[in-house]
Amino acid sequence: MKGIGIDIVEIEDIDADKLYKVFTESEKNYVDKSTNKERRREVVAGIYAGKEAVFKAMGLNNLGLQVLKSIEINHRENGQPFVYYQGIEQDMLLSISHTKHTAVAVAVC
Repeated sequence: MKGIGIDIVEIEDIDADKLYKVFTESEKNYVDKSTNKERRREVVAGIYAGKEAVFKAMGLNNLGLQVLKSIEINHRENGQPFVYYQGIEQDMLLSISHTKHTAVAVAVC
């Protein structure tokens, strides 16, 4: 095991347009499925928290935040999130959850 990462995001602080800069096309498409503005912010916050948790778990801190674009959070048909890093699916666990106010993610690799 390499590591564990956790991140928590205050949804009211989310600027979806800024975060979109580190989202992949697949992530943007997933977010765009949410038609409700509130739900959309929750999904954006969850994906961003997931990226940050993976970033920490994989020990990518020395690469800077620009590496977040190389981390892609996808979802299986049952909703379970999984991770691609630089186009390769990673053998890691990721859990994302949110309320109306906060989003949290935990990654273990």
